Amino acid sequence: IGESFDLHLELKLIADVGFVGLPNVGKTSLLNELTNAKSKVANYPFTTLEPNLGVYYELILADLPGLIEGAFKGKGLGIKFLRHVERTKTLFHFIAADAADPVLDYKTVRGELEAYNKLLLEKPEYLFVSKSDTVSQDALFGIIDKLEKLNQNVIPISIYDWDSIERVRKILNDLISEKTKK
Repeated sequence: IGESFDLHLELKLIADVGFVGLPNVGKTSLLNELTNAKSKVANYPFTTLEPNLGVYYELILADLPGLIEGAFKGKGLGIKFLRHVERTKTLFHFIAADAADPVLDYKTVRGELEAYNKLLLEKPEYLFVSKSDTVSQDALFGIIDKLEKLNQNVIPISIYDWDSIERVRKILNDLISEKTKK
């Protein structure tokens, strides 16, 4: 008398900017600073278990859960996280200044993106050295120098430094200008 079938529908987050990085690198803190988001922030990994969204004028910003090695195989929040990255236009990649090996952290996240879908590496990417207030200026310059060999868009930021937040706002404002030209 009728047909019956099962459907599996998947809603993927659509955002202008996706915040990516390892756990506990300051993604949520920056989202809260730039938008009216009131997302949970704590000093331990995996505080963010679901994407947090914020609106910066005409842009939707998505703070995505921290990525760990093996995510493309489903480890941690893995595939769930990576599916959302597919639906962002620009990536804001966060590396903590106080990380033991910032270059390895960068390569780990990029490797996970590539293993999941090579096209993710073609997205415009800004690399933020977050928590820049937690290391000396000399150490920060050393980190930036090493990371610039991998990505020319390296910007040190701290939510406690007005000038660095203004640099992020300028990038976002430029993205708004590009979006409205289309």
